[in-house]
Amino acid sequence: MFFDFHCHPGLKPTFAEQETAPSPWDFIDAKLKVFSRIDIGINPLFNEVLNSQSNLTQLFKGNVKLFGIALHSPEAHMAKGLLEKKLINKGAVSLINRQRMELIRDGNHYFQFLNDDLNRLTQTPAPIELNGARLTVLKTANDFDETDDKTIYAFIIVEGLHCFLNNQGDDNVKEIFTQNFEHFTDNNTVLAINVCHIQQSAFSNHAFGIQFIKPGYFFPLGNGITTWGKEVINRMMDKKILVDIKHMSLFARIQLFSMLKDDNDKYKAPIICTHAGLTGQSFQSRVKFLYRTPEHLGTVYELVYLKPKSHYINNAQETAYFNCSSINLYDEDIEAIMLSDGLIGLSFDQRILGFADENILREVTVPHDVEYISDAEATFFLGPNPAALSLFTNDDEVWAFDDFENLDPAFDIILHPLFFLNQVIHVLTVAKKNPLIGIKKALKKICLGSDYDGLINAIDNCKEIDKLNDFKQLCLHKLPGLLEKVGLDNEGIDVPSFIDNIFYNNGKEFVLERLRIMKQ
Repeated sequence: MFFDFHCHPGLKPTFAEQETAPSPWDFIDAKLKVFSRIDIGINPLFNEVLNSQSNLTQLFKGNVKLFGIALHSPEAHMAKGLLEKKLINKGAVSLINRQRMELIRDGNHYFQFLNDDLNRLTQTPAPIELNGARLTVLKTANDFDETDDKTIYAFIIVEGLHCFLNNQGDDNVKEIFTQNFEHFTDNNTVLAINVCHIQQSAFSNHAFGIQFIKPGYFFPLGNGITTWGKEVINRMMDKKILVDIKHMSLFARIQLFSMLKDDNDKYKAPIICTHAGLTGQSFQSRVKFLYRTPEHLGTVYELVYLKPKSHYINNAQETAYFNCSSINLYDEDIEAIMLSDGLIGLSFDQRILGFADENILREVTVPHDVEYISDAEATFFLGPNPAALSLFTNDDEVWAFDDFENLDPAFDIILHPLFFLNQVIHVLTVAKKNPLIGIKKALKKICLGSDYDGLINAIDNCKEIDKLNDFKQLCLHKLPGLLEKVGLDNEGIDVPSFIDNIFYNNGKEFVLERLRIMKQ
């Protein structure tokens, strides 16, 4: 059996014409409408982004027993950017309805979309051929029956506080938000909420996190957590709802960690990151791997990072890298999560894990990652003089031209498990260095958080959630040798048990315990 901390089985039908929208149990195979009666496939990357990766049938057939339904209302700028694409604007993508996208673009229906997403998932019956399969959204831990082979179980995560907004131009917008928030969280057991997502919000500054639409629509422009955001976070704590730190800016995360500590410097609630990647760096090294001097674009600074090589998987045959963008976790983030008794779900987005996206041409000079830092947080993040920051020049320590030029795309399917396991080993290494954590604790703090059916380019050897067993076997095969190479083989790690915990037990135990606490 498997666990997934964060997936979106109901998201993509949101973009469709609602009367003919796909069922969350249906596999979406996106097509281009070229002629009135002819559909053709879209290019592989675009097709992968639009096609189903975790619909309910895939989850059921893949034996994913428990998973986090990430309920999400697509932000206005997402629709605005997509509508500027000629294929979308002309209605050439059969999945995406232009009128629906225009409704999303006005940004005044978020709470409606949130409820639509949940209703679609809970009220749509499974196909007859699945012989009685069903979805149960947990309200209490007692609702979970691991032996029921006809039921897949889910818990609710809301991705972004903006999902509780209606018309943002209303004079009483805060009052309506509060009513929506209280009503939804009173009537549904919500395990966690992301304070922000990929578009600037009224609650917290975010980390830049989208790269296939005009970046200016998604620039982070704020300065940490707002006063309103702090009020809502405190209300979440009152209701025992956890904060999912994915998408918060680094400065906002640091503020949150301070908010969640008591007078004795202990965390009052677990911190989680449901679909994480790791930078492989400490806070202090956040600008170590700059490719060029930060460029000021008026409201933000553009940062371009090189991809540092892993300290654990780095030889002629096998090499992994990190993505240094601040949407990913630094070592101190990892420590905060583990010290708070939280949980890290590792994303299956190959860009987040450190691989170079397939939409980057193989002949580019140097593979790199780009992000944007708001003016308001620039002094904190870049220091008083960004123009004076040193650039990284040692090609031996980063993914350089020769590495990329010689990389055969046919081997991506072999490489991607290494990028995932590189993240696992880094968590263990951070834990080992901290005397308050240690390896034993860290073994219980890692799980899967695929982000499937979000807009991700998934790792090549596990494009869909019903392929998890094959991916698990690859990890089981590779991990012992990697632990030996980095000197962790003498830490008493039972590899088969550890892999079982990552793929199922850690997440299951954490969620069921949280549900028990929420109902006390």
